[in-house]
Amino acid sequence: MRSPPPSLLIPMTADVPGLEIARLQARQFLQNNAVDEHALAAVELVLEEAITNVIRYGYEGREPADEPPVIEIDLQIDMDEVQVLIVDDAKPFDPLDSGGVLLPETLDDAQVGGLGLLMIRNTASSMAYERRDGHNRLLLTIGRH
Repeated sequence: MRSPPPSLLIPMTADVPGLEIARLQARQFLQNNAVDEHALAAVELVLEEAITNVIRYGYEGREPADEPPVIEIDLQIDMDEVQVLIVDDAKPFDPLDSGGVLLPETLDDAQVGGLGLLMIRNTASSMAYERRDGHNRLLLTIGRH
């Protein structure tokens, strides 16, 4: 009987310190399971970009509560890929339906920000999104080769 693939659930507070702690936990887990540096860097990039967007835009305008919202990261390592599931209760946002990002023609036309989704799309080998039970669920797959 084959053992299930290694997985780790990381609940994090929806703030920058929470993201840094979660990133370090993810890195340690991936290193402990022999994920190569290229795939590890890709996972860190998609986590950073996707969760920063949730923190910055998803919770924008929300009334401050007693406790900050929690985002869950679920990592699963298979032979050929790492699956990254990010679950949050922020505003609905489908990154697959956000339209194309146009690259600036000149440096003067460039704006700060706005390229996070493009970086995620170019880094992940696949993306899937669903809104279920009041939560955004973004599944990203990172190839290990």
